[in-house]
Amino acid sequence: MGPSTAPFTISLSGLPPAASVLGSCLQPAPAQTPVTIVLTPPSPVVGGGVSLAPQPPPENLVLCSWHRSATADEKSRILSYNPATSPPQTPGPAHTGRETAGPSCALNIAGLTLSDTGNYTVLIMNPGVLTIPVTLRVYEILPKPTVTPNQTQVLENGTFTLTCNSSPSVNTMLWLRDGASLVPSERLVLSPDNWTLTVLGVTRGDAGAYQCEVGNPVSTNRSEPSNVTVAYGPDSAQIDPPGPIALTLGSLLKLTCVADSVPAPSYRWLLNDTDTKETGSSLTFNLTTWAQQGTYECWTHNPVTGRTAWASVVSRYHCHGLTDRAHFWPCAVCGGCPFQCDSPPQGSTLSRGQAPPPPGAAPL
Repeated sequence: MGPSTAPFTISLSGLPPAASVLGSCLQPAPAQTPVTIVLTPPSPVVGGGVSLAPQPPPENLVLCSWHRSATADEKSRILSYNPATSPPQTPGPAHTGRETAGPSCALNIAGLTLSDTGNYTVLIMNPGVLTIPVTLRVYEILPKPTVTPNQTQVLENGTFTLTCNSSPSVNTMLWLRDGASLVPSERLVLSPDNWTLTVLGVTRGDAGAYQCEVGNPVSTNRSEPSNVTVAYGPDSAQIDPPGPIALTLGSLLKLTCVADSVPAPSYRWLLNDTDTKETGSSLTFNLTTWAQQGTYECWTHNPVTGRTAWASVVSRYHCHGLTDRAHFWPCAVCGGCPFQCDSPPQGSTLSRGQAPPPPGAAPL
């Protein structure tokens, strides 16, 4: 029997076998300008479309096929394009209904989704065989990221960690505190992917509102603040006004205790080692008896840090003069001035400007 004279044909539905036959029969394409795949737009967005076009357009195009993989296998073939047939496009196993072929073997994809991201390959025959891989990345308009935890309280010199949660299509990630970007250091440590921020050896200056900002070629978005509070103090306390304090009967005395502490401390006031039952930062009262003079103490306590600080001030009565029968002796004497007694001695009076007798002397 003589040799077969059946004509040679190319199957559009099963491109790899045809490609194999052509690859053995056709010589490689002669040297020419390198062909690349140009994406339009260069940063395609979810819901939009994209065109993947060989540039420069192939000359003397015989056949081409697009594949959703890094290799030109039949299982991943999206479509084949033959400009000499009608219709010129033949769908393949990986065709989703959203892909069409354009002039010069361009692949158009509509209704993009994130799952369209990946490796693609075009096989071009003109009449040589050319295989060109390309990577398609589809971007989304980034939603607002979140930072967890959204509120943190940490002890001074402690450690805290924040995590940014966002879409996988993020290209850039930035951390900010009170609106200013943070620079990594020995204390400010970022994970390799920048998603986690760890602050070591916390100082009071590390308190503030932390945010993460994410971006990609088509959008940028910033999280709501995550508030970090640094608990510290009190290191010391002081009373305003400072002592010694000169008291006057009938006047108003207000003492204020000042202590730098976060959270705000609790307060406790003592007079001559006796609890006054006052728990505010200020102590206010009318001076009505000599028993209100002495040593006032303010005790402050931070329940988070466990630290306590206190301050004291000494107060003494100051006499500006005596009103007839207004003050009596003997009860207490300060600088030669007597103080009002709880029950004045019978018939004991002093006139304005009259000095009291020395202790032990008989009443007037």
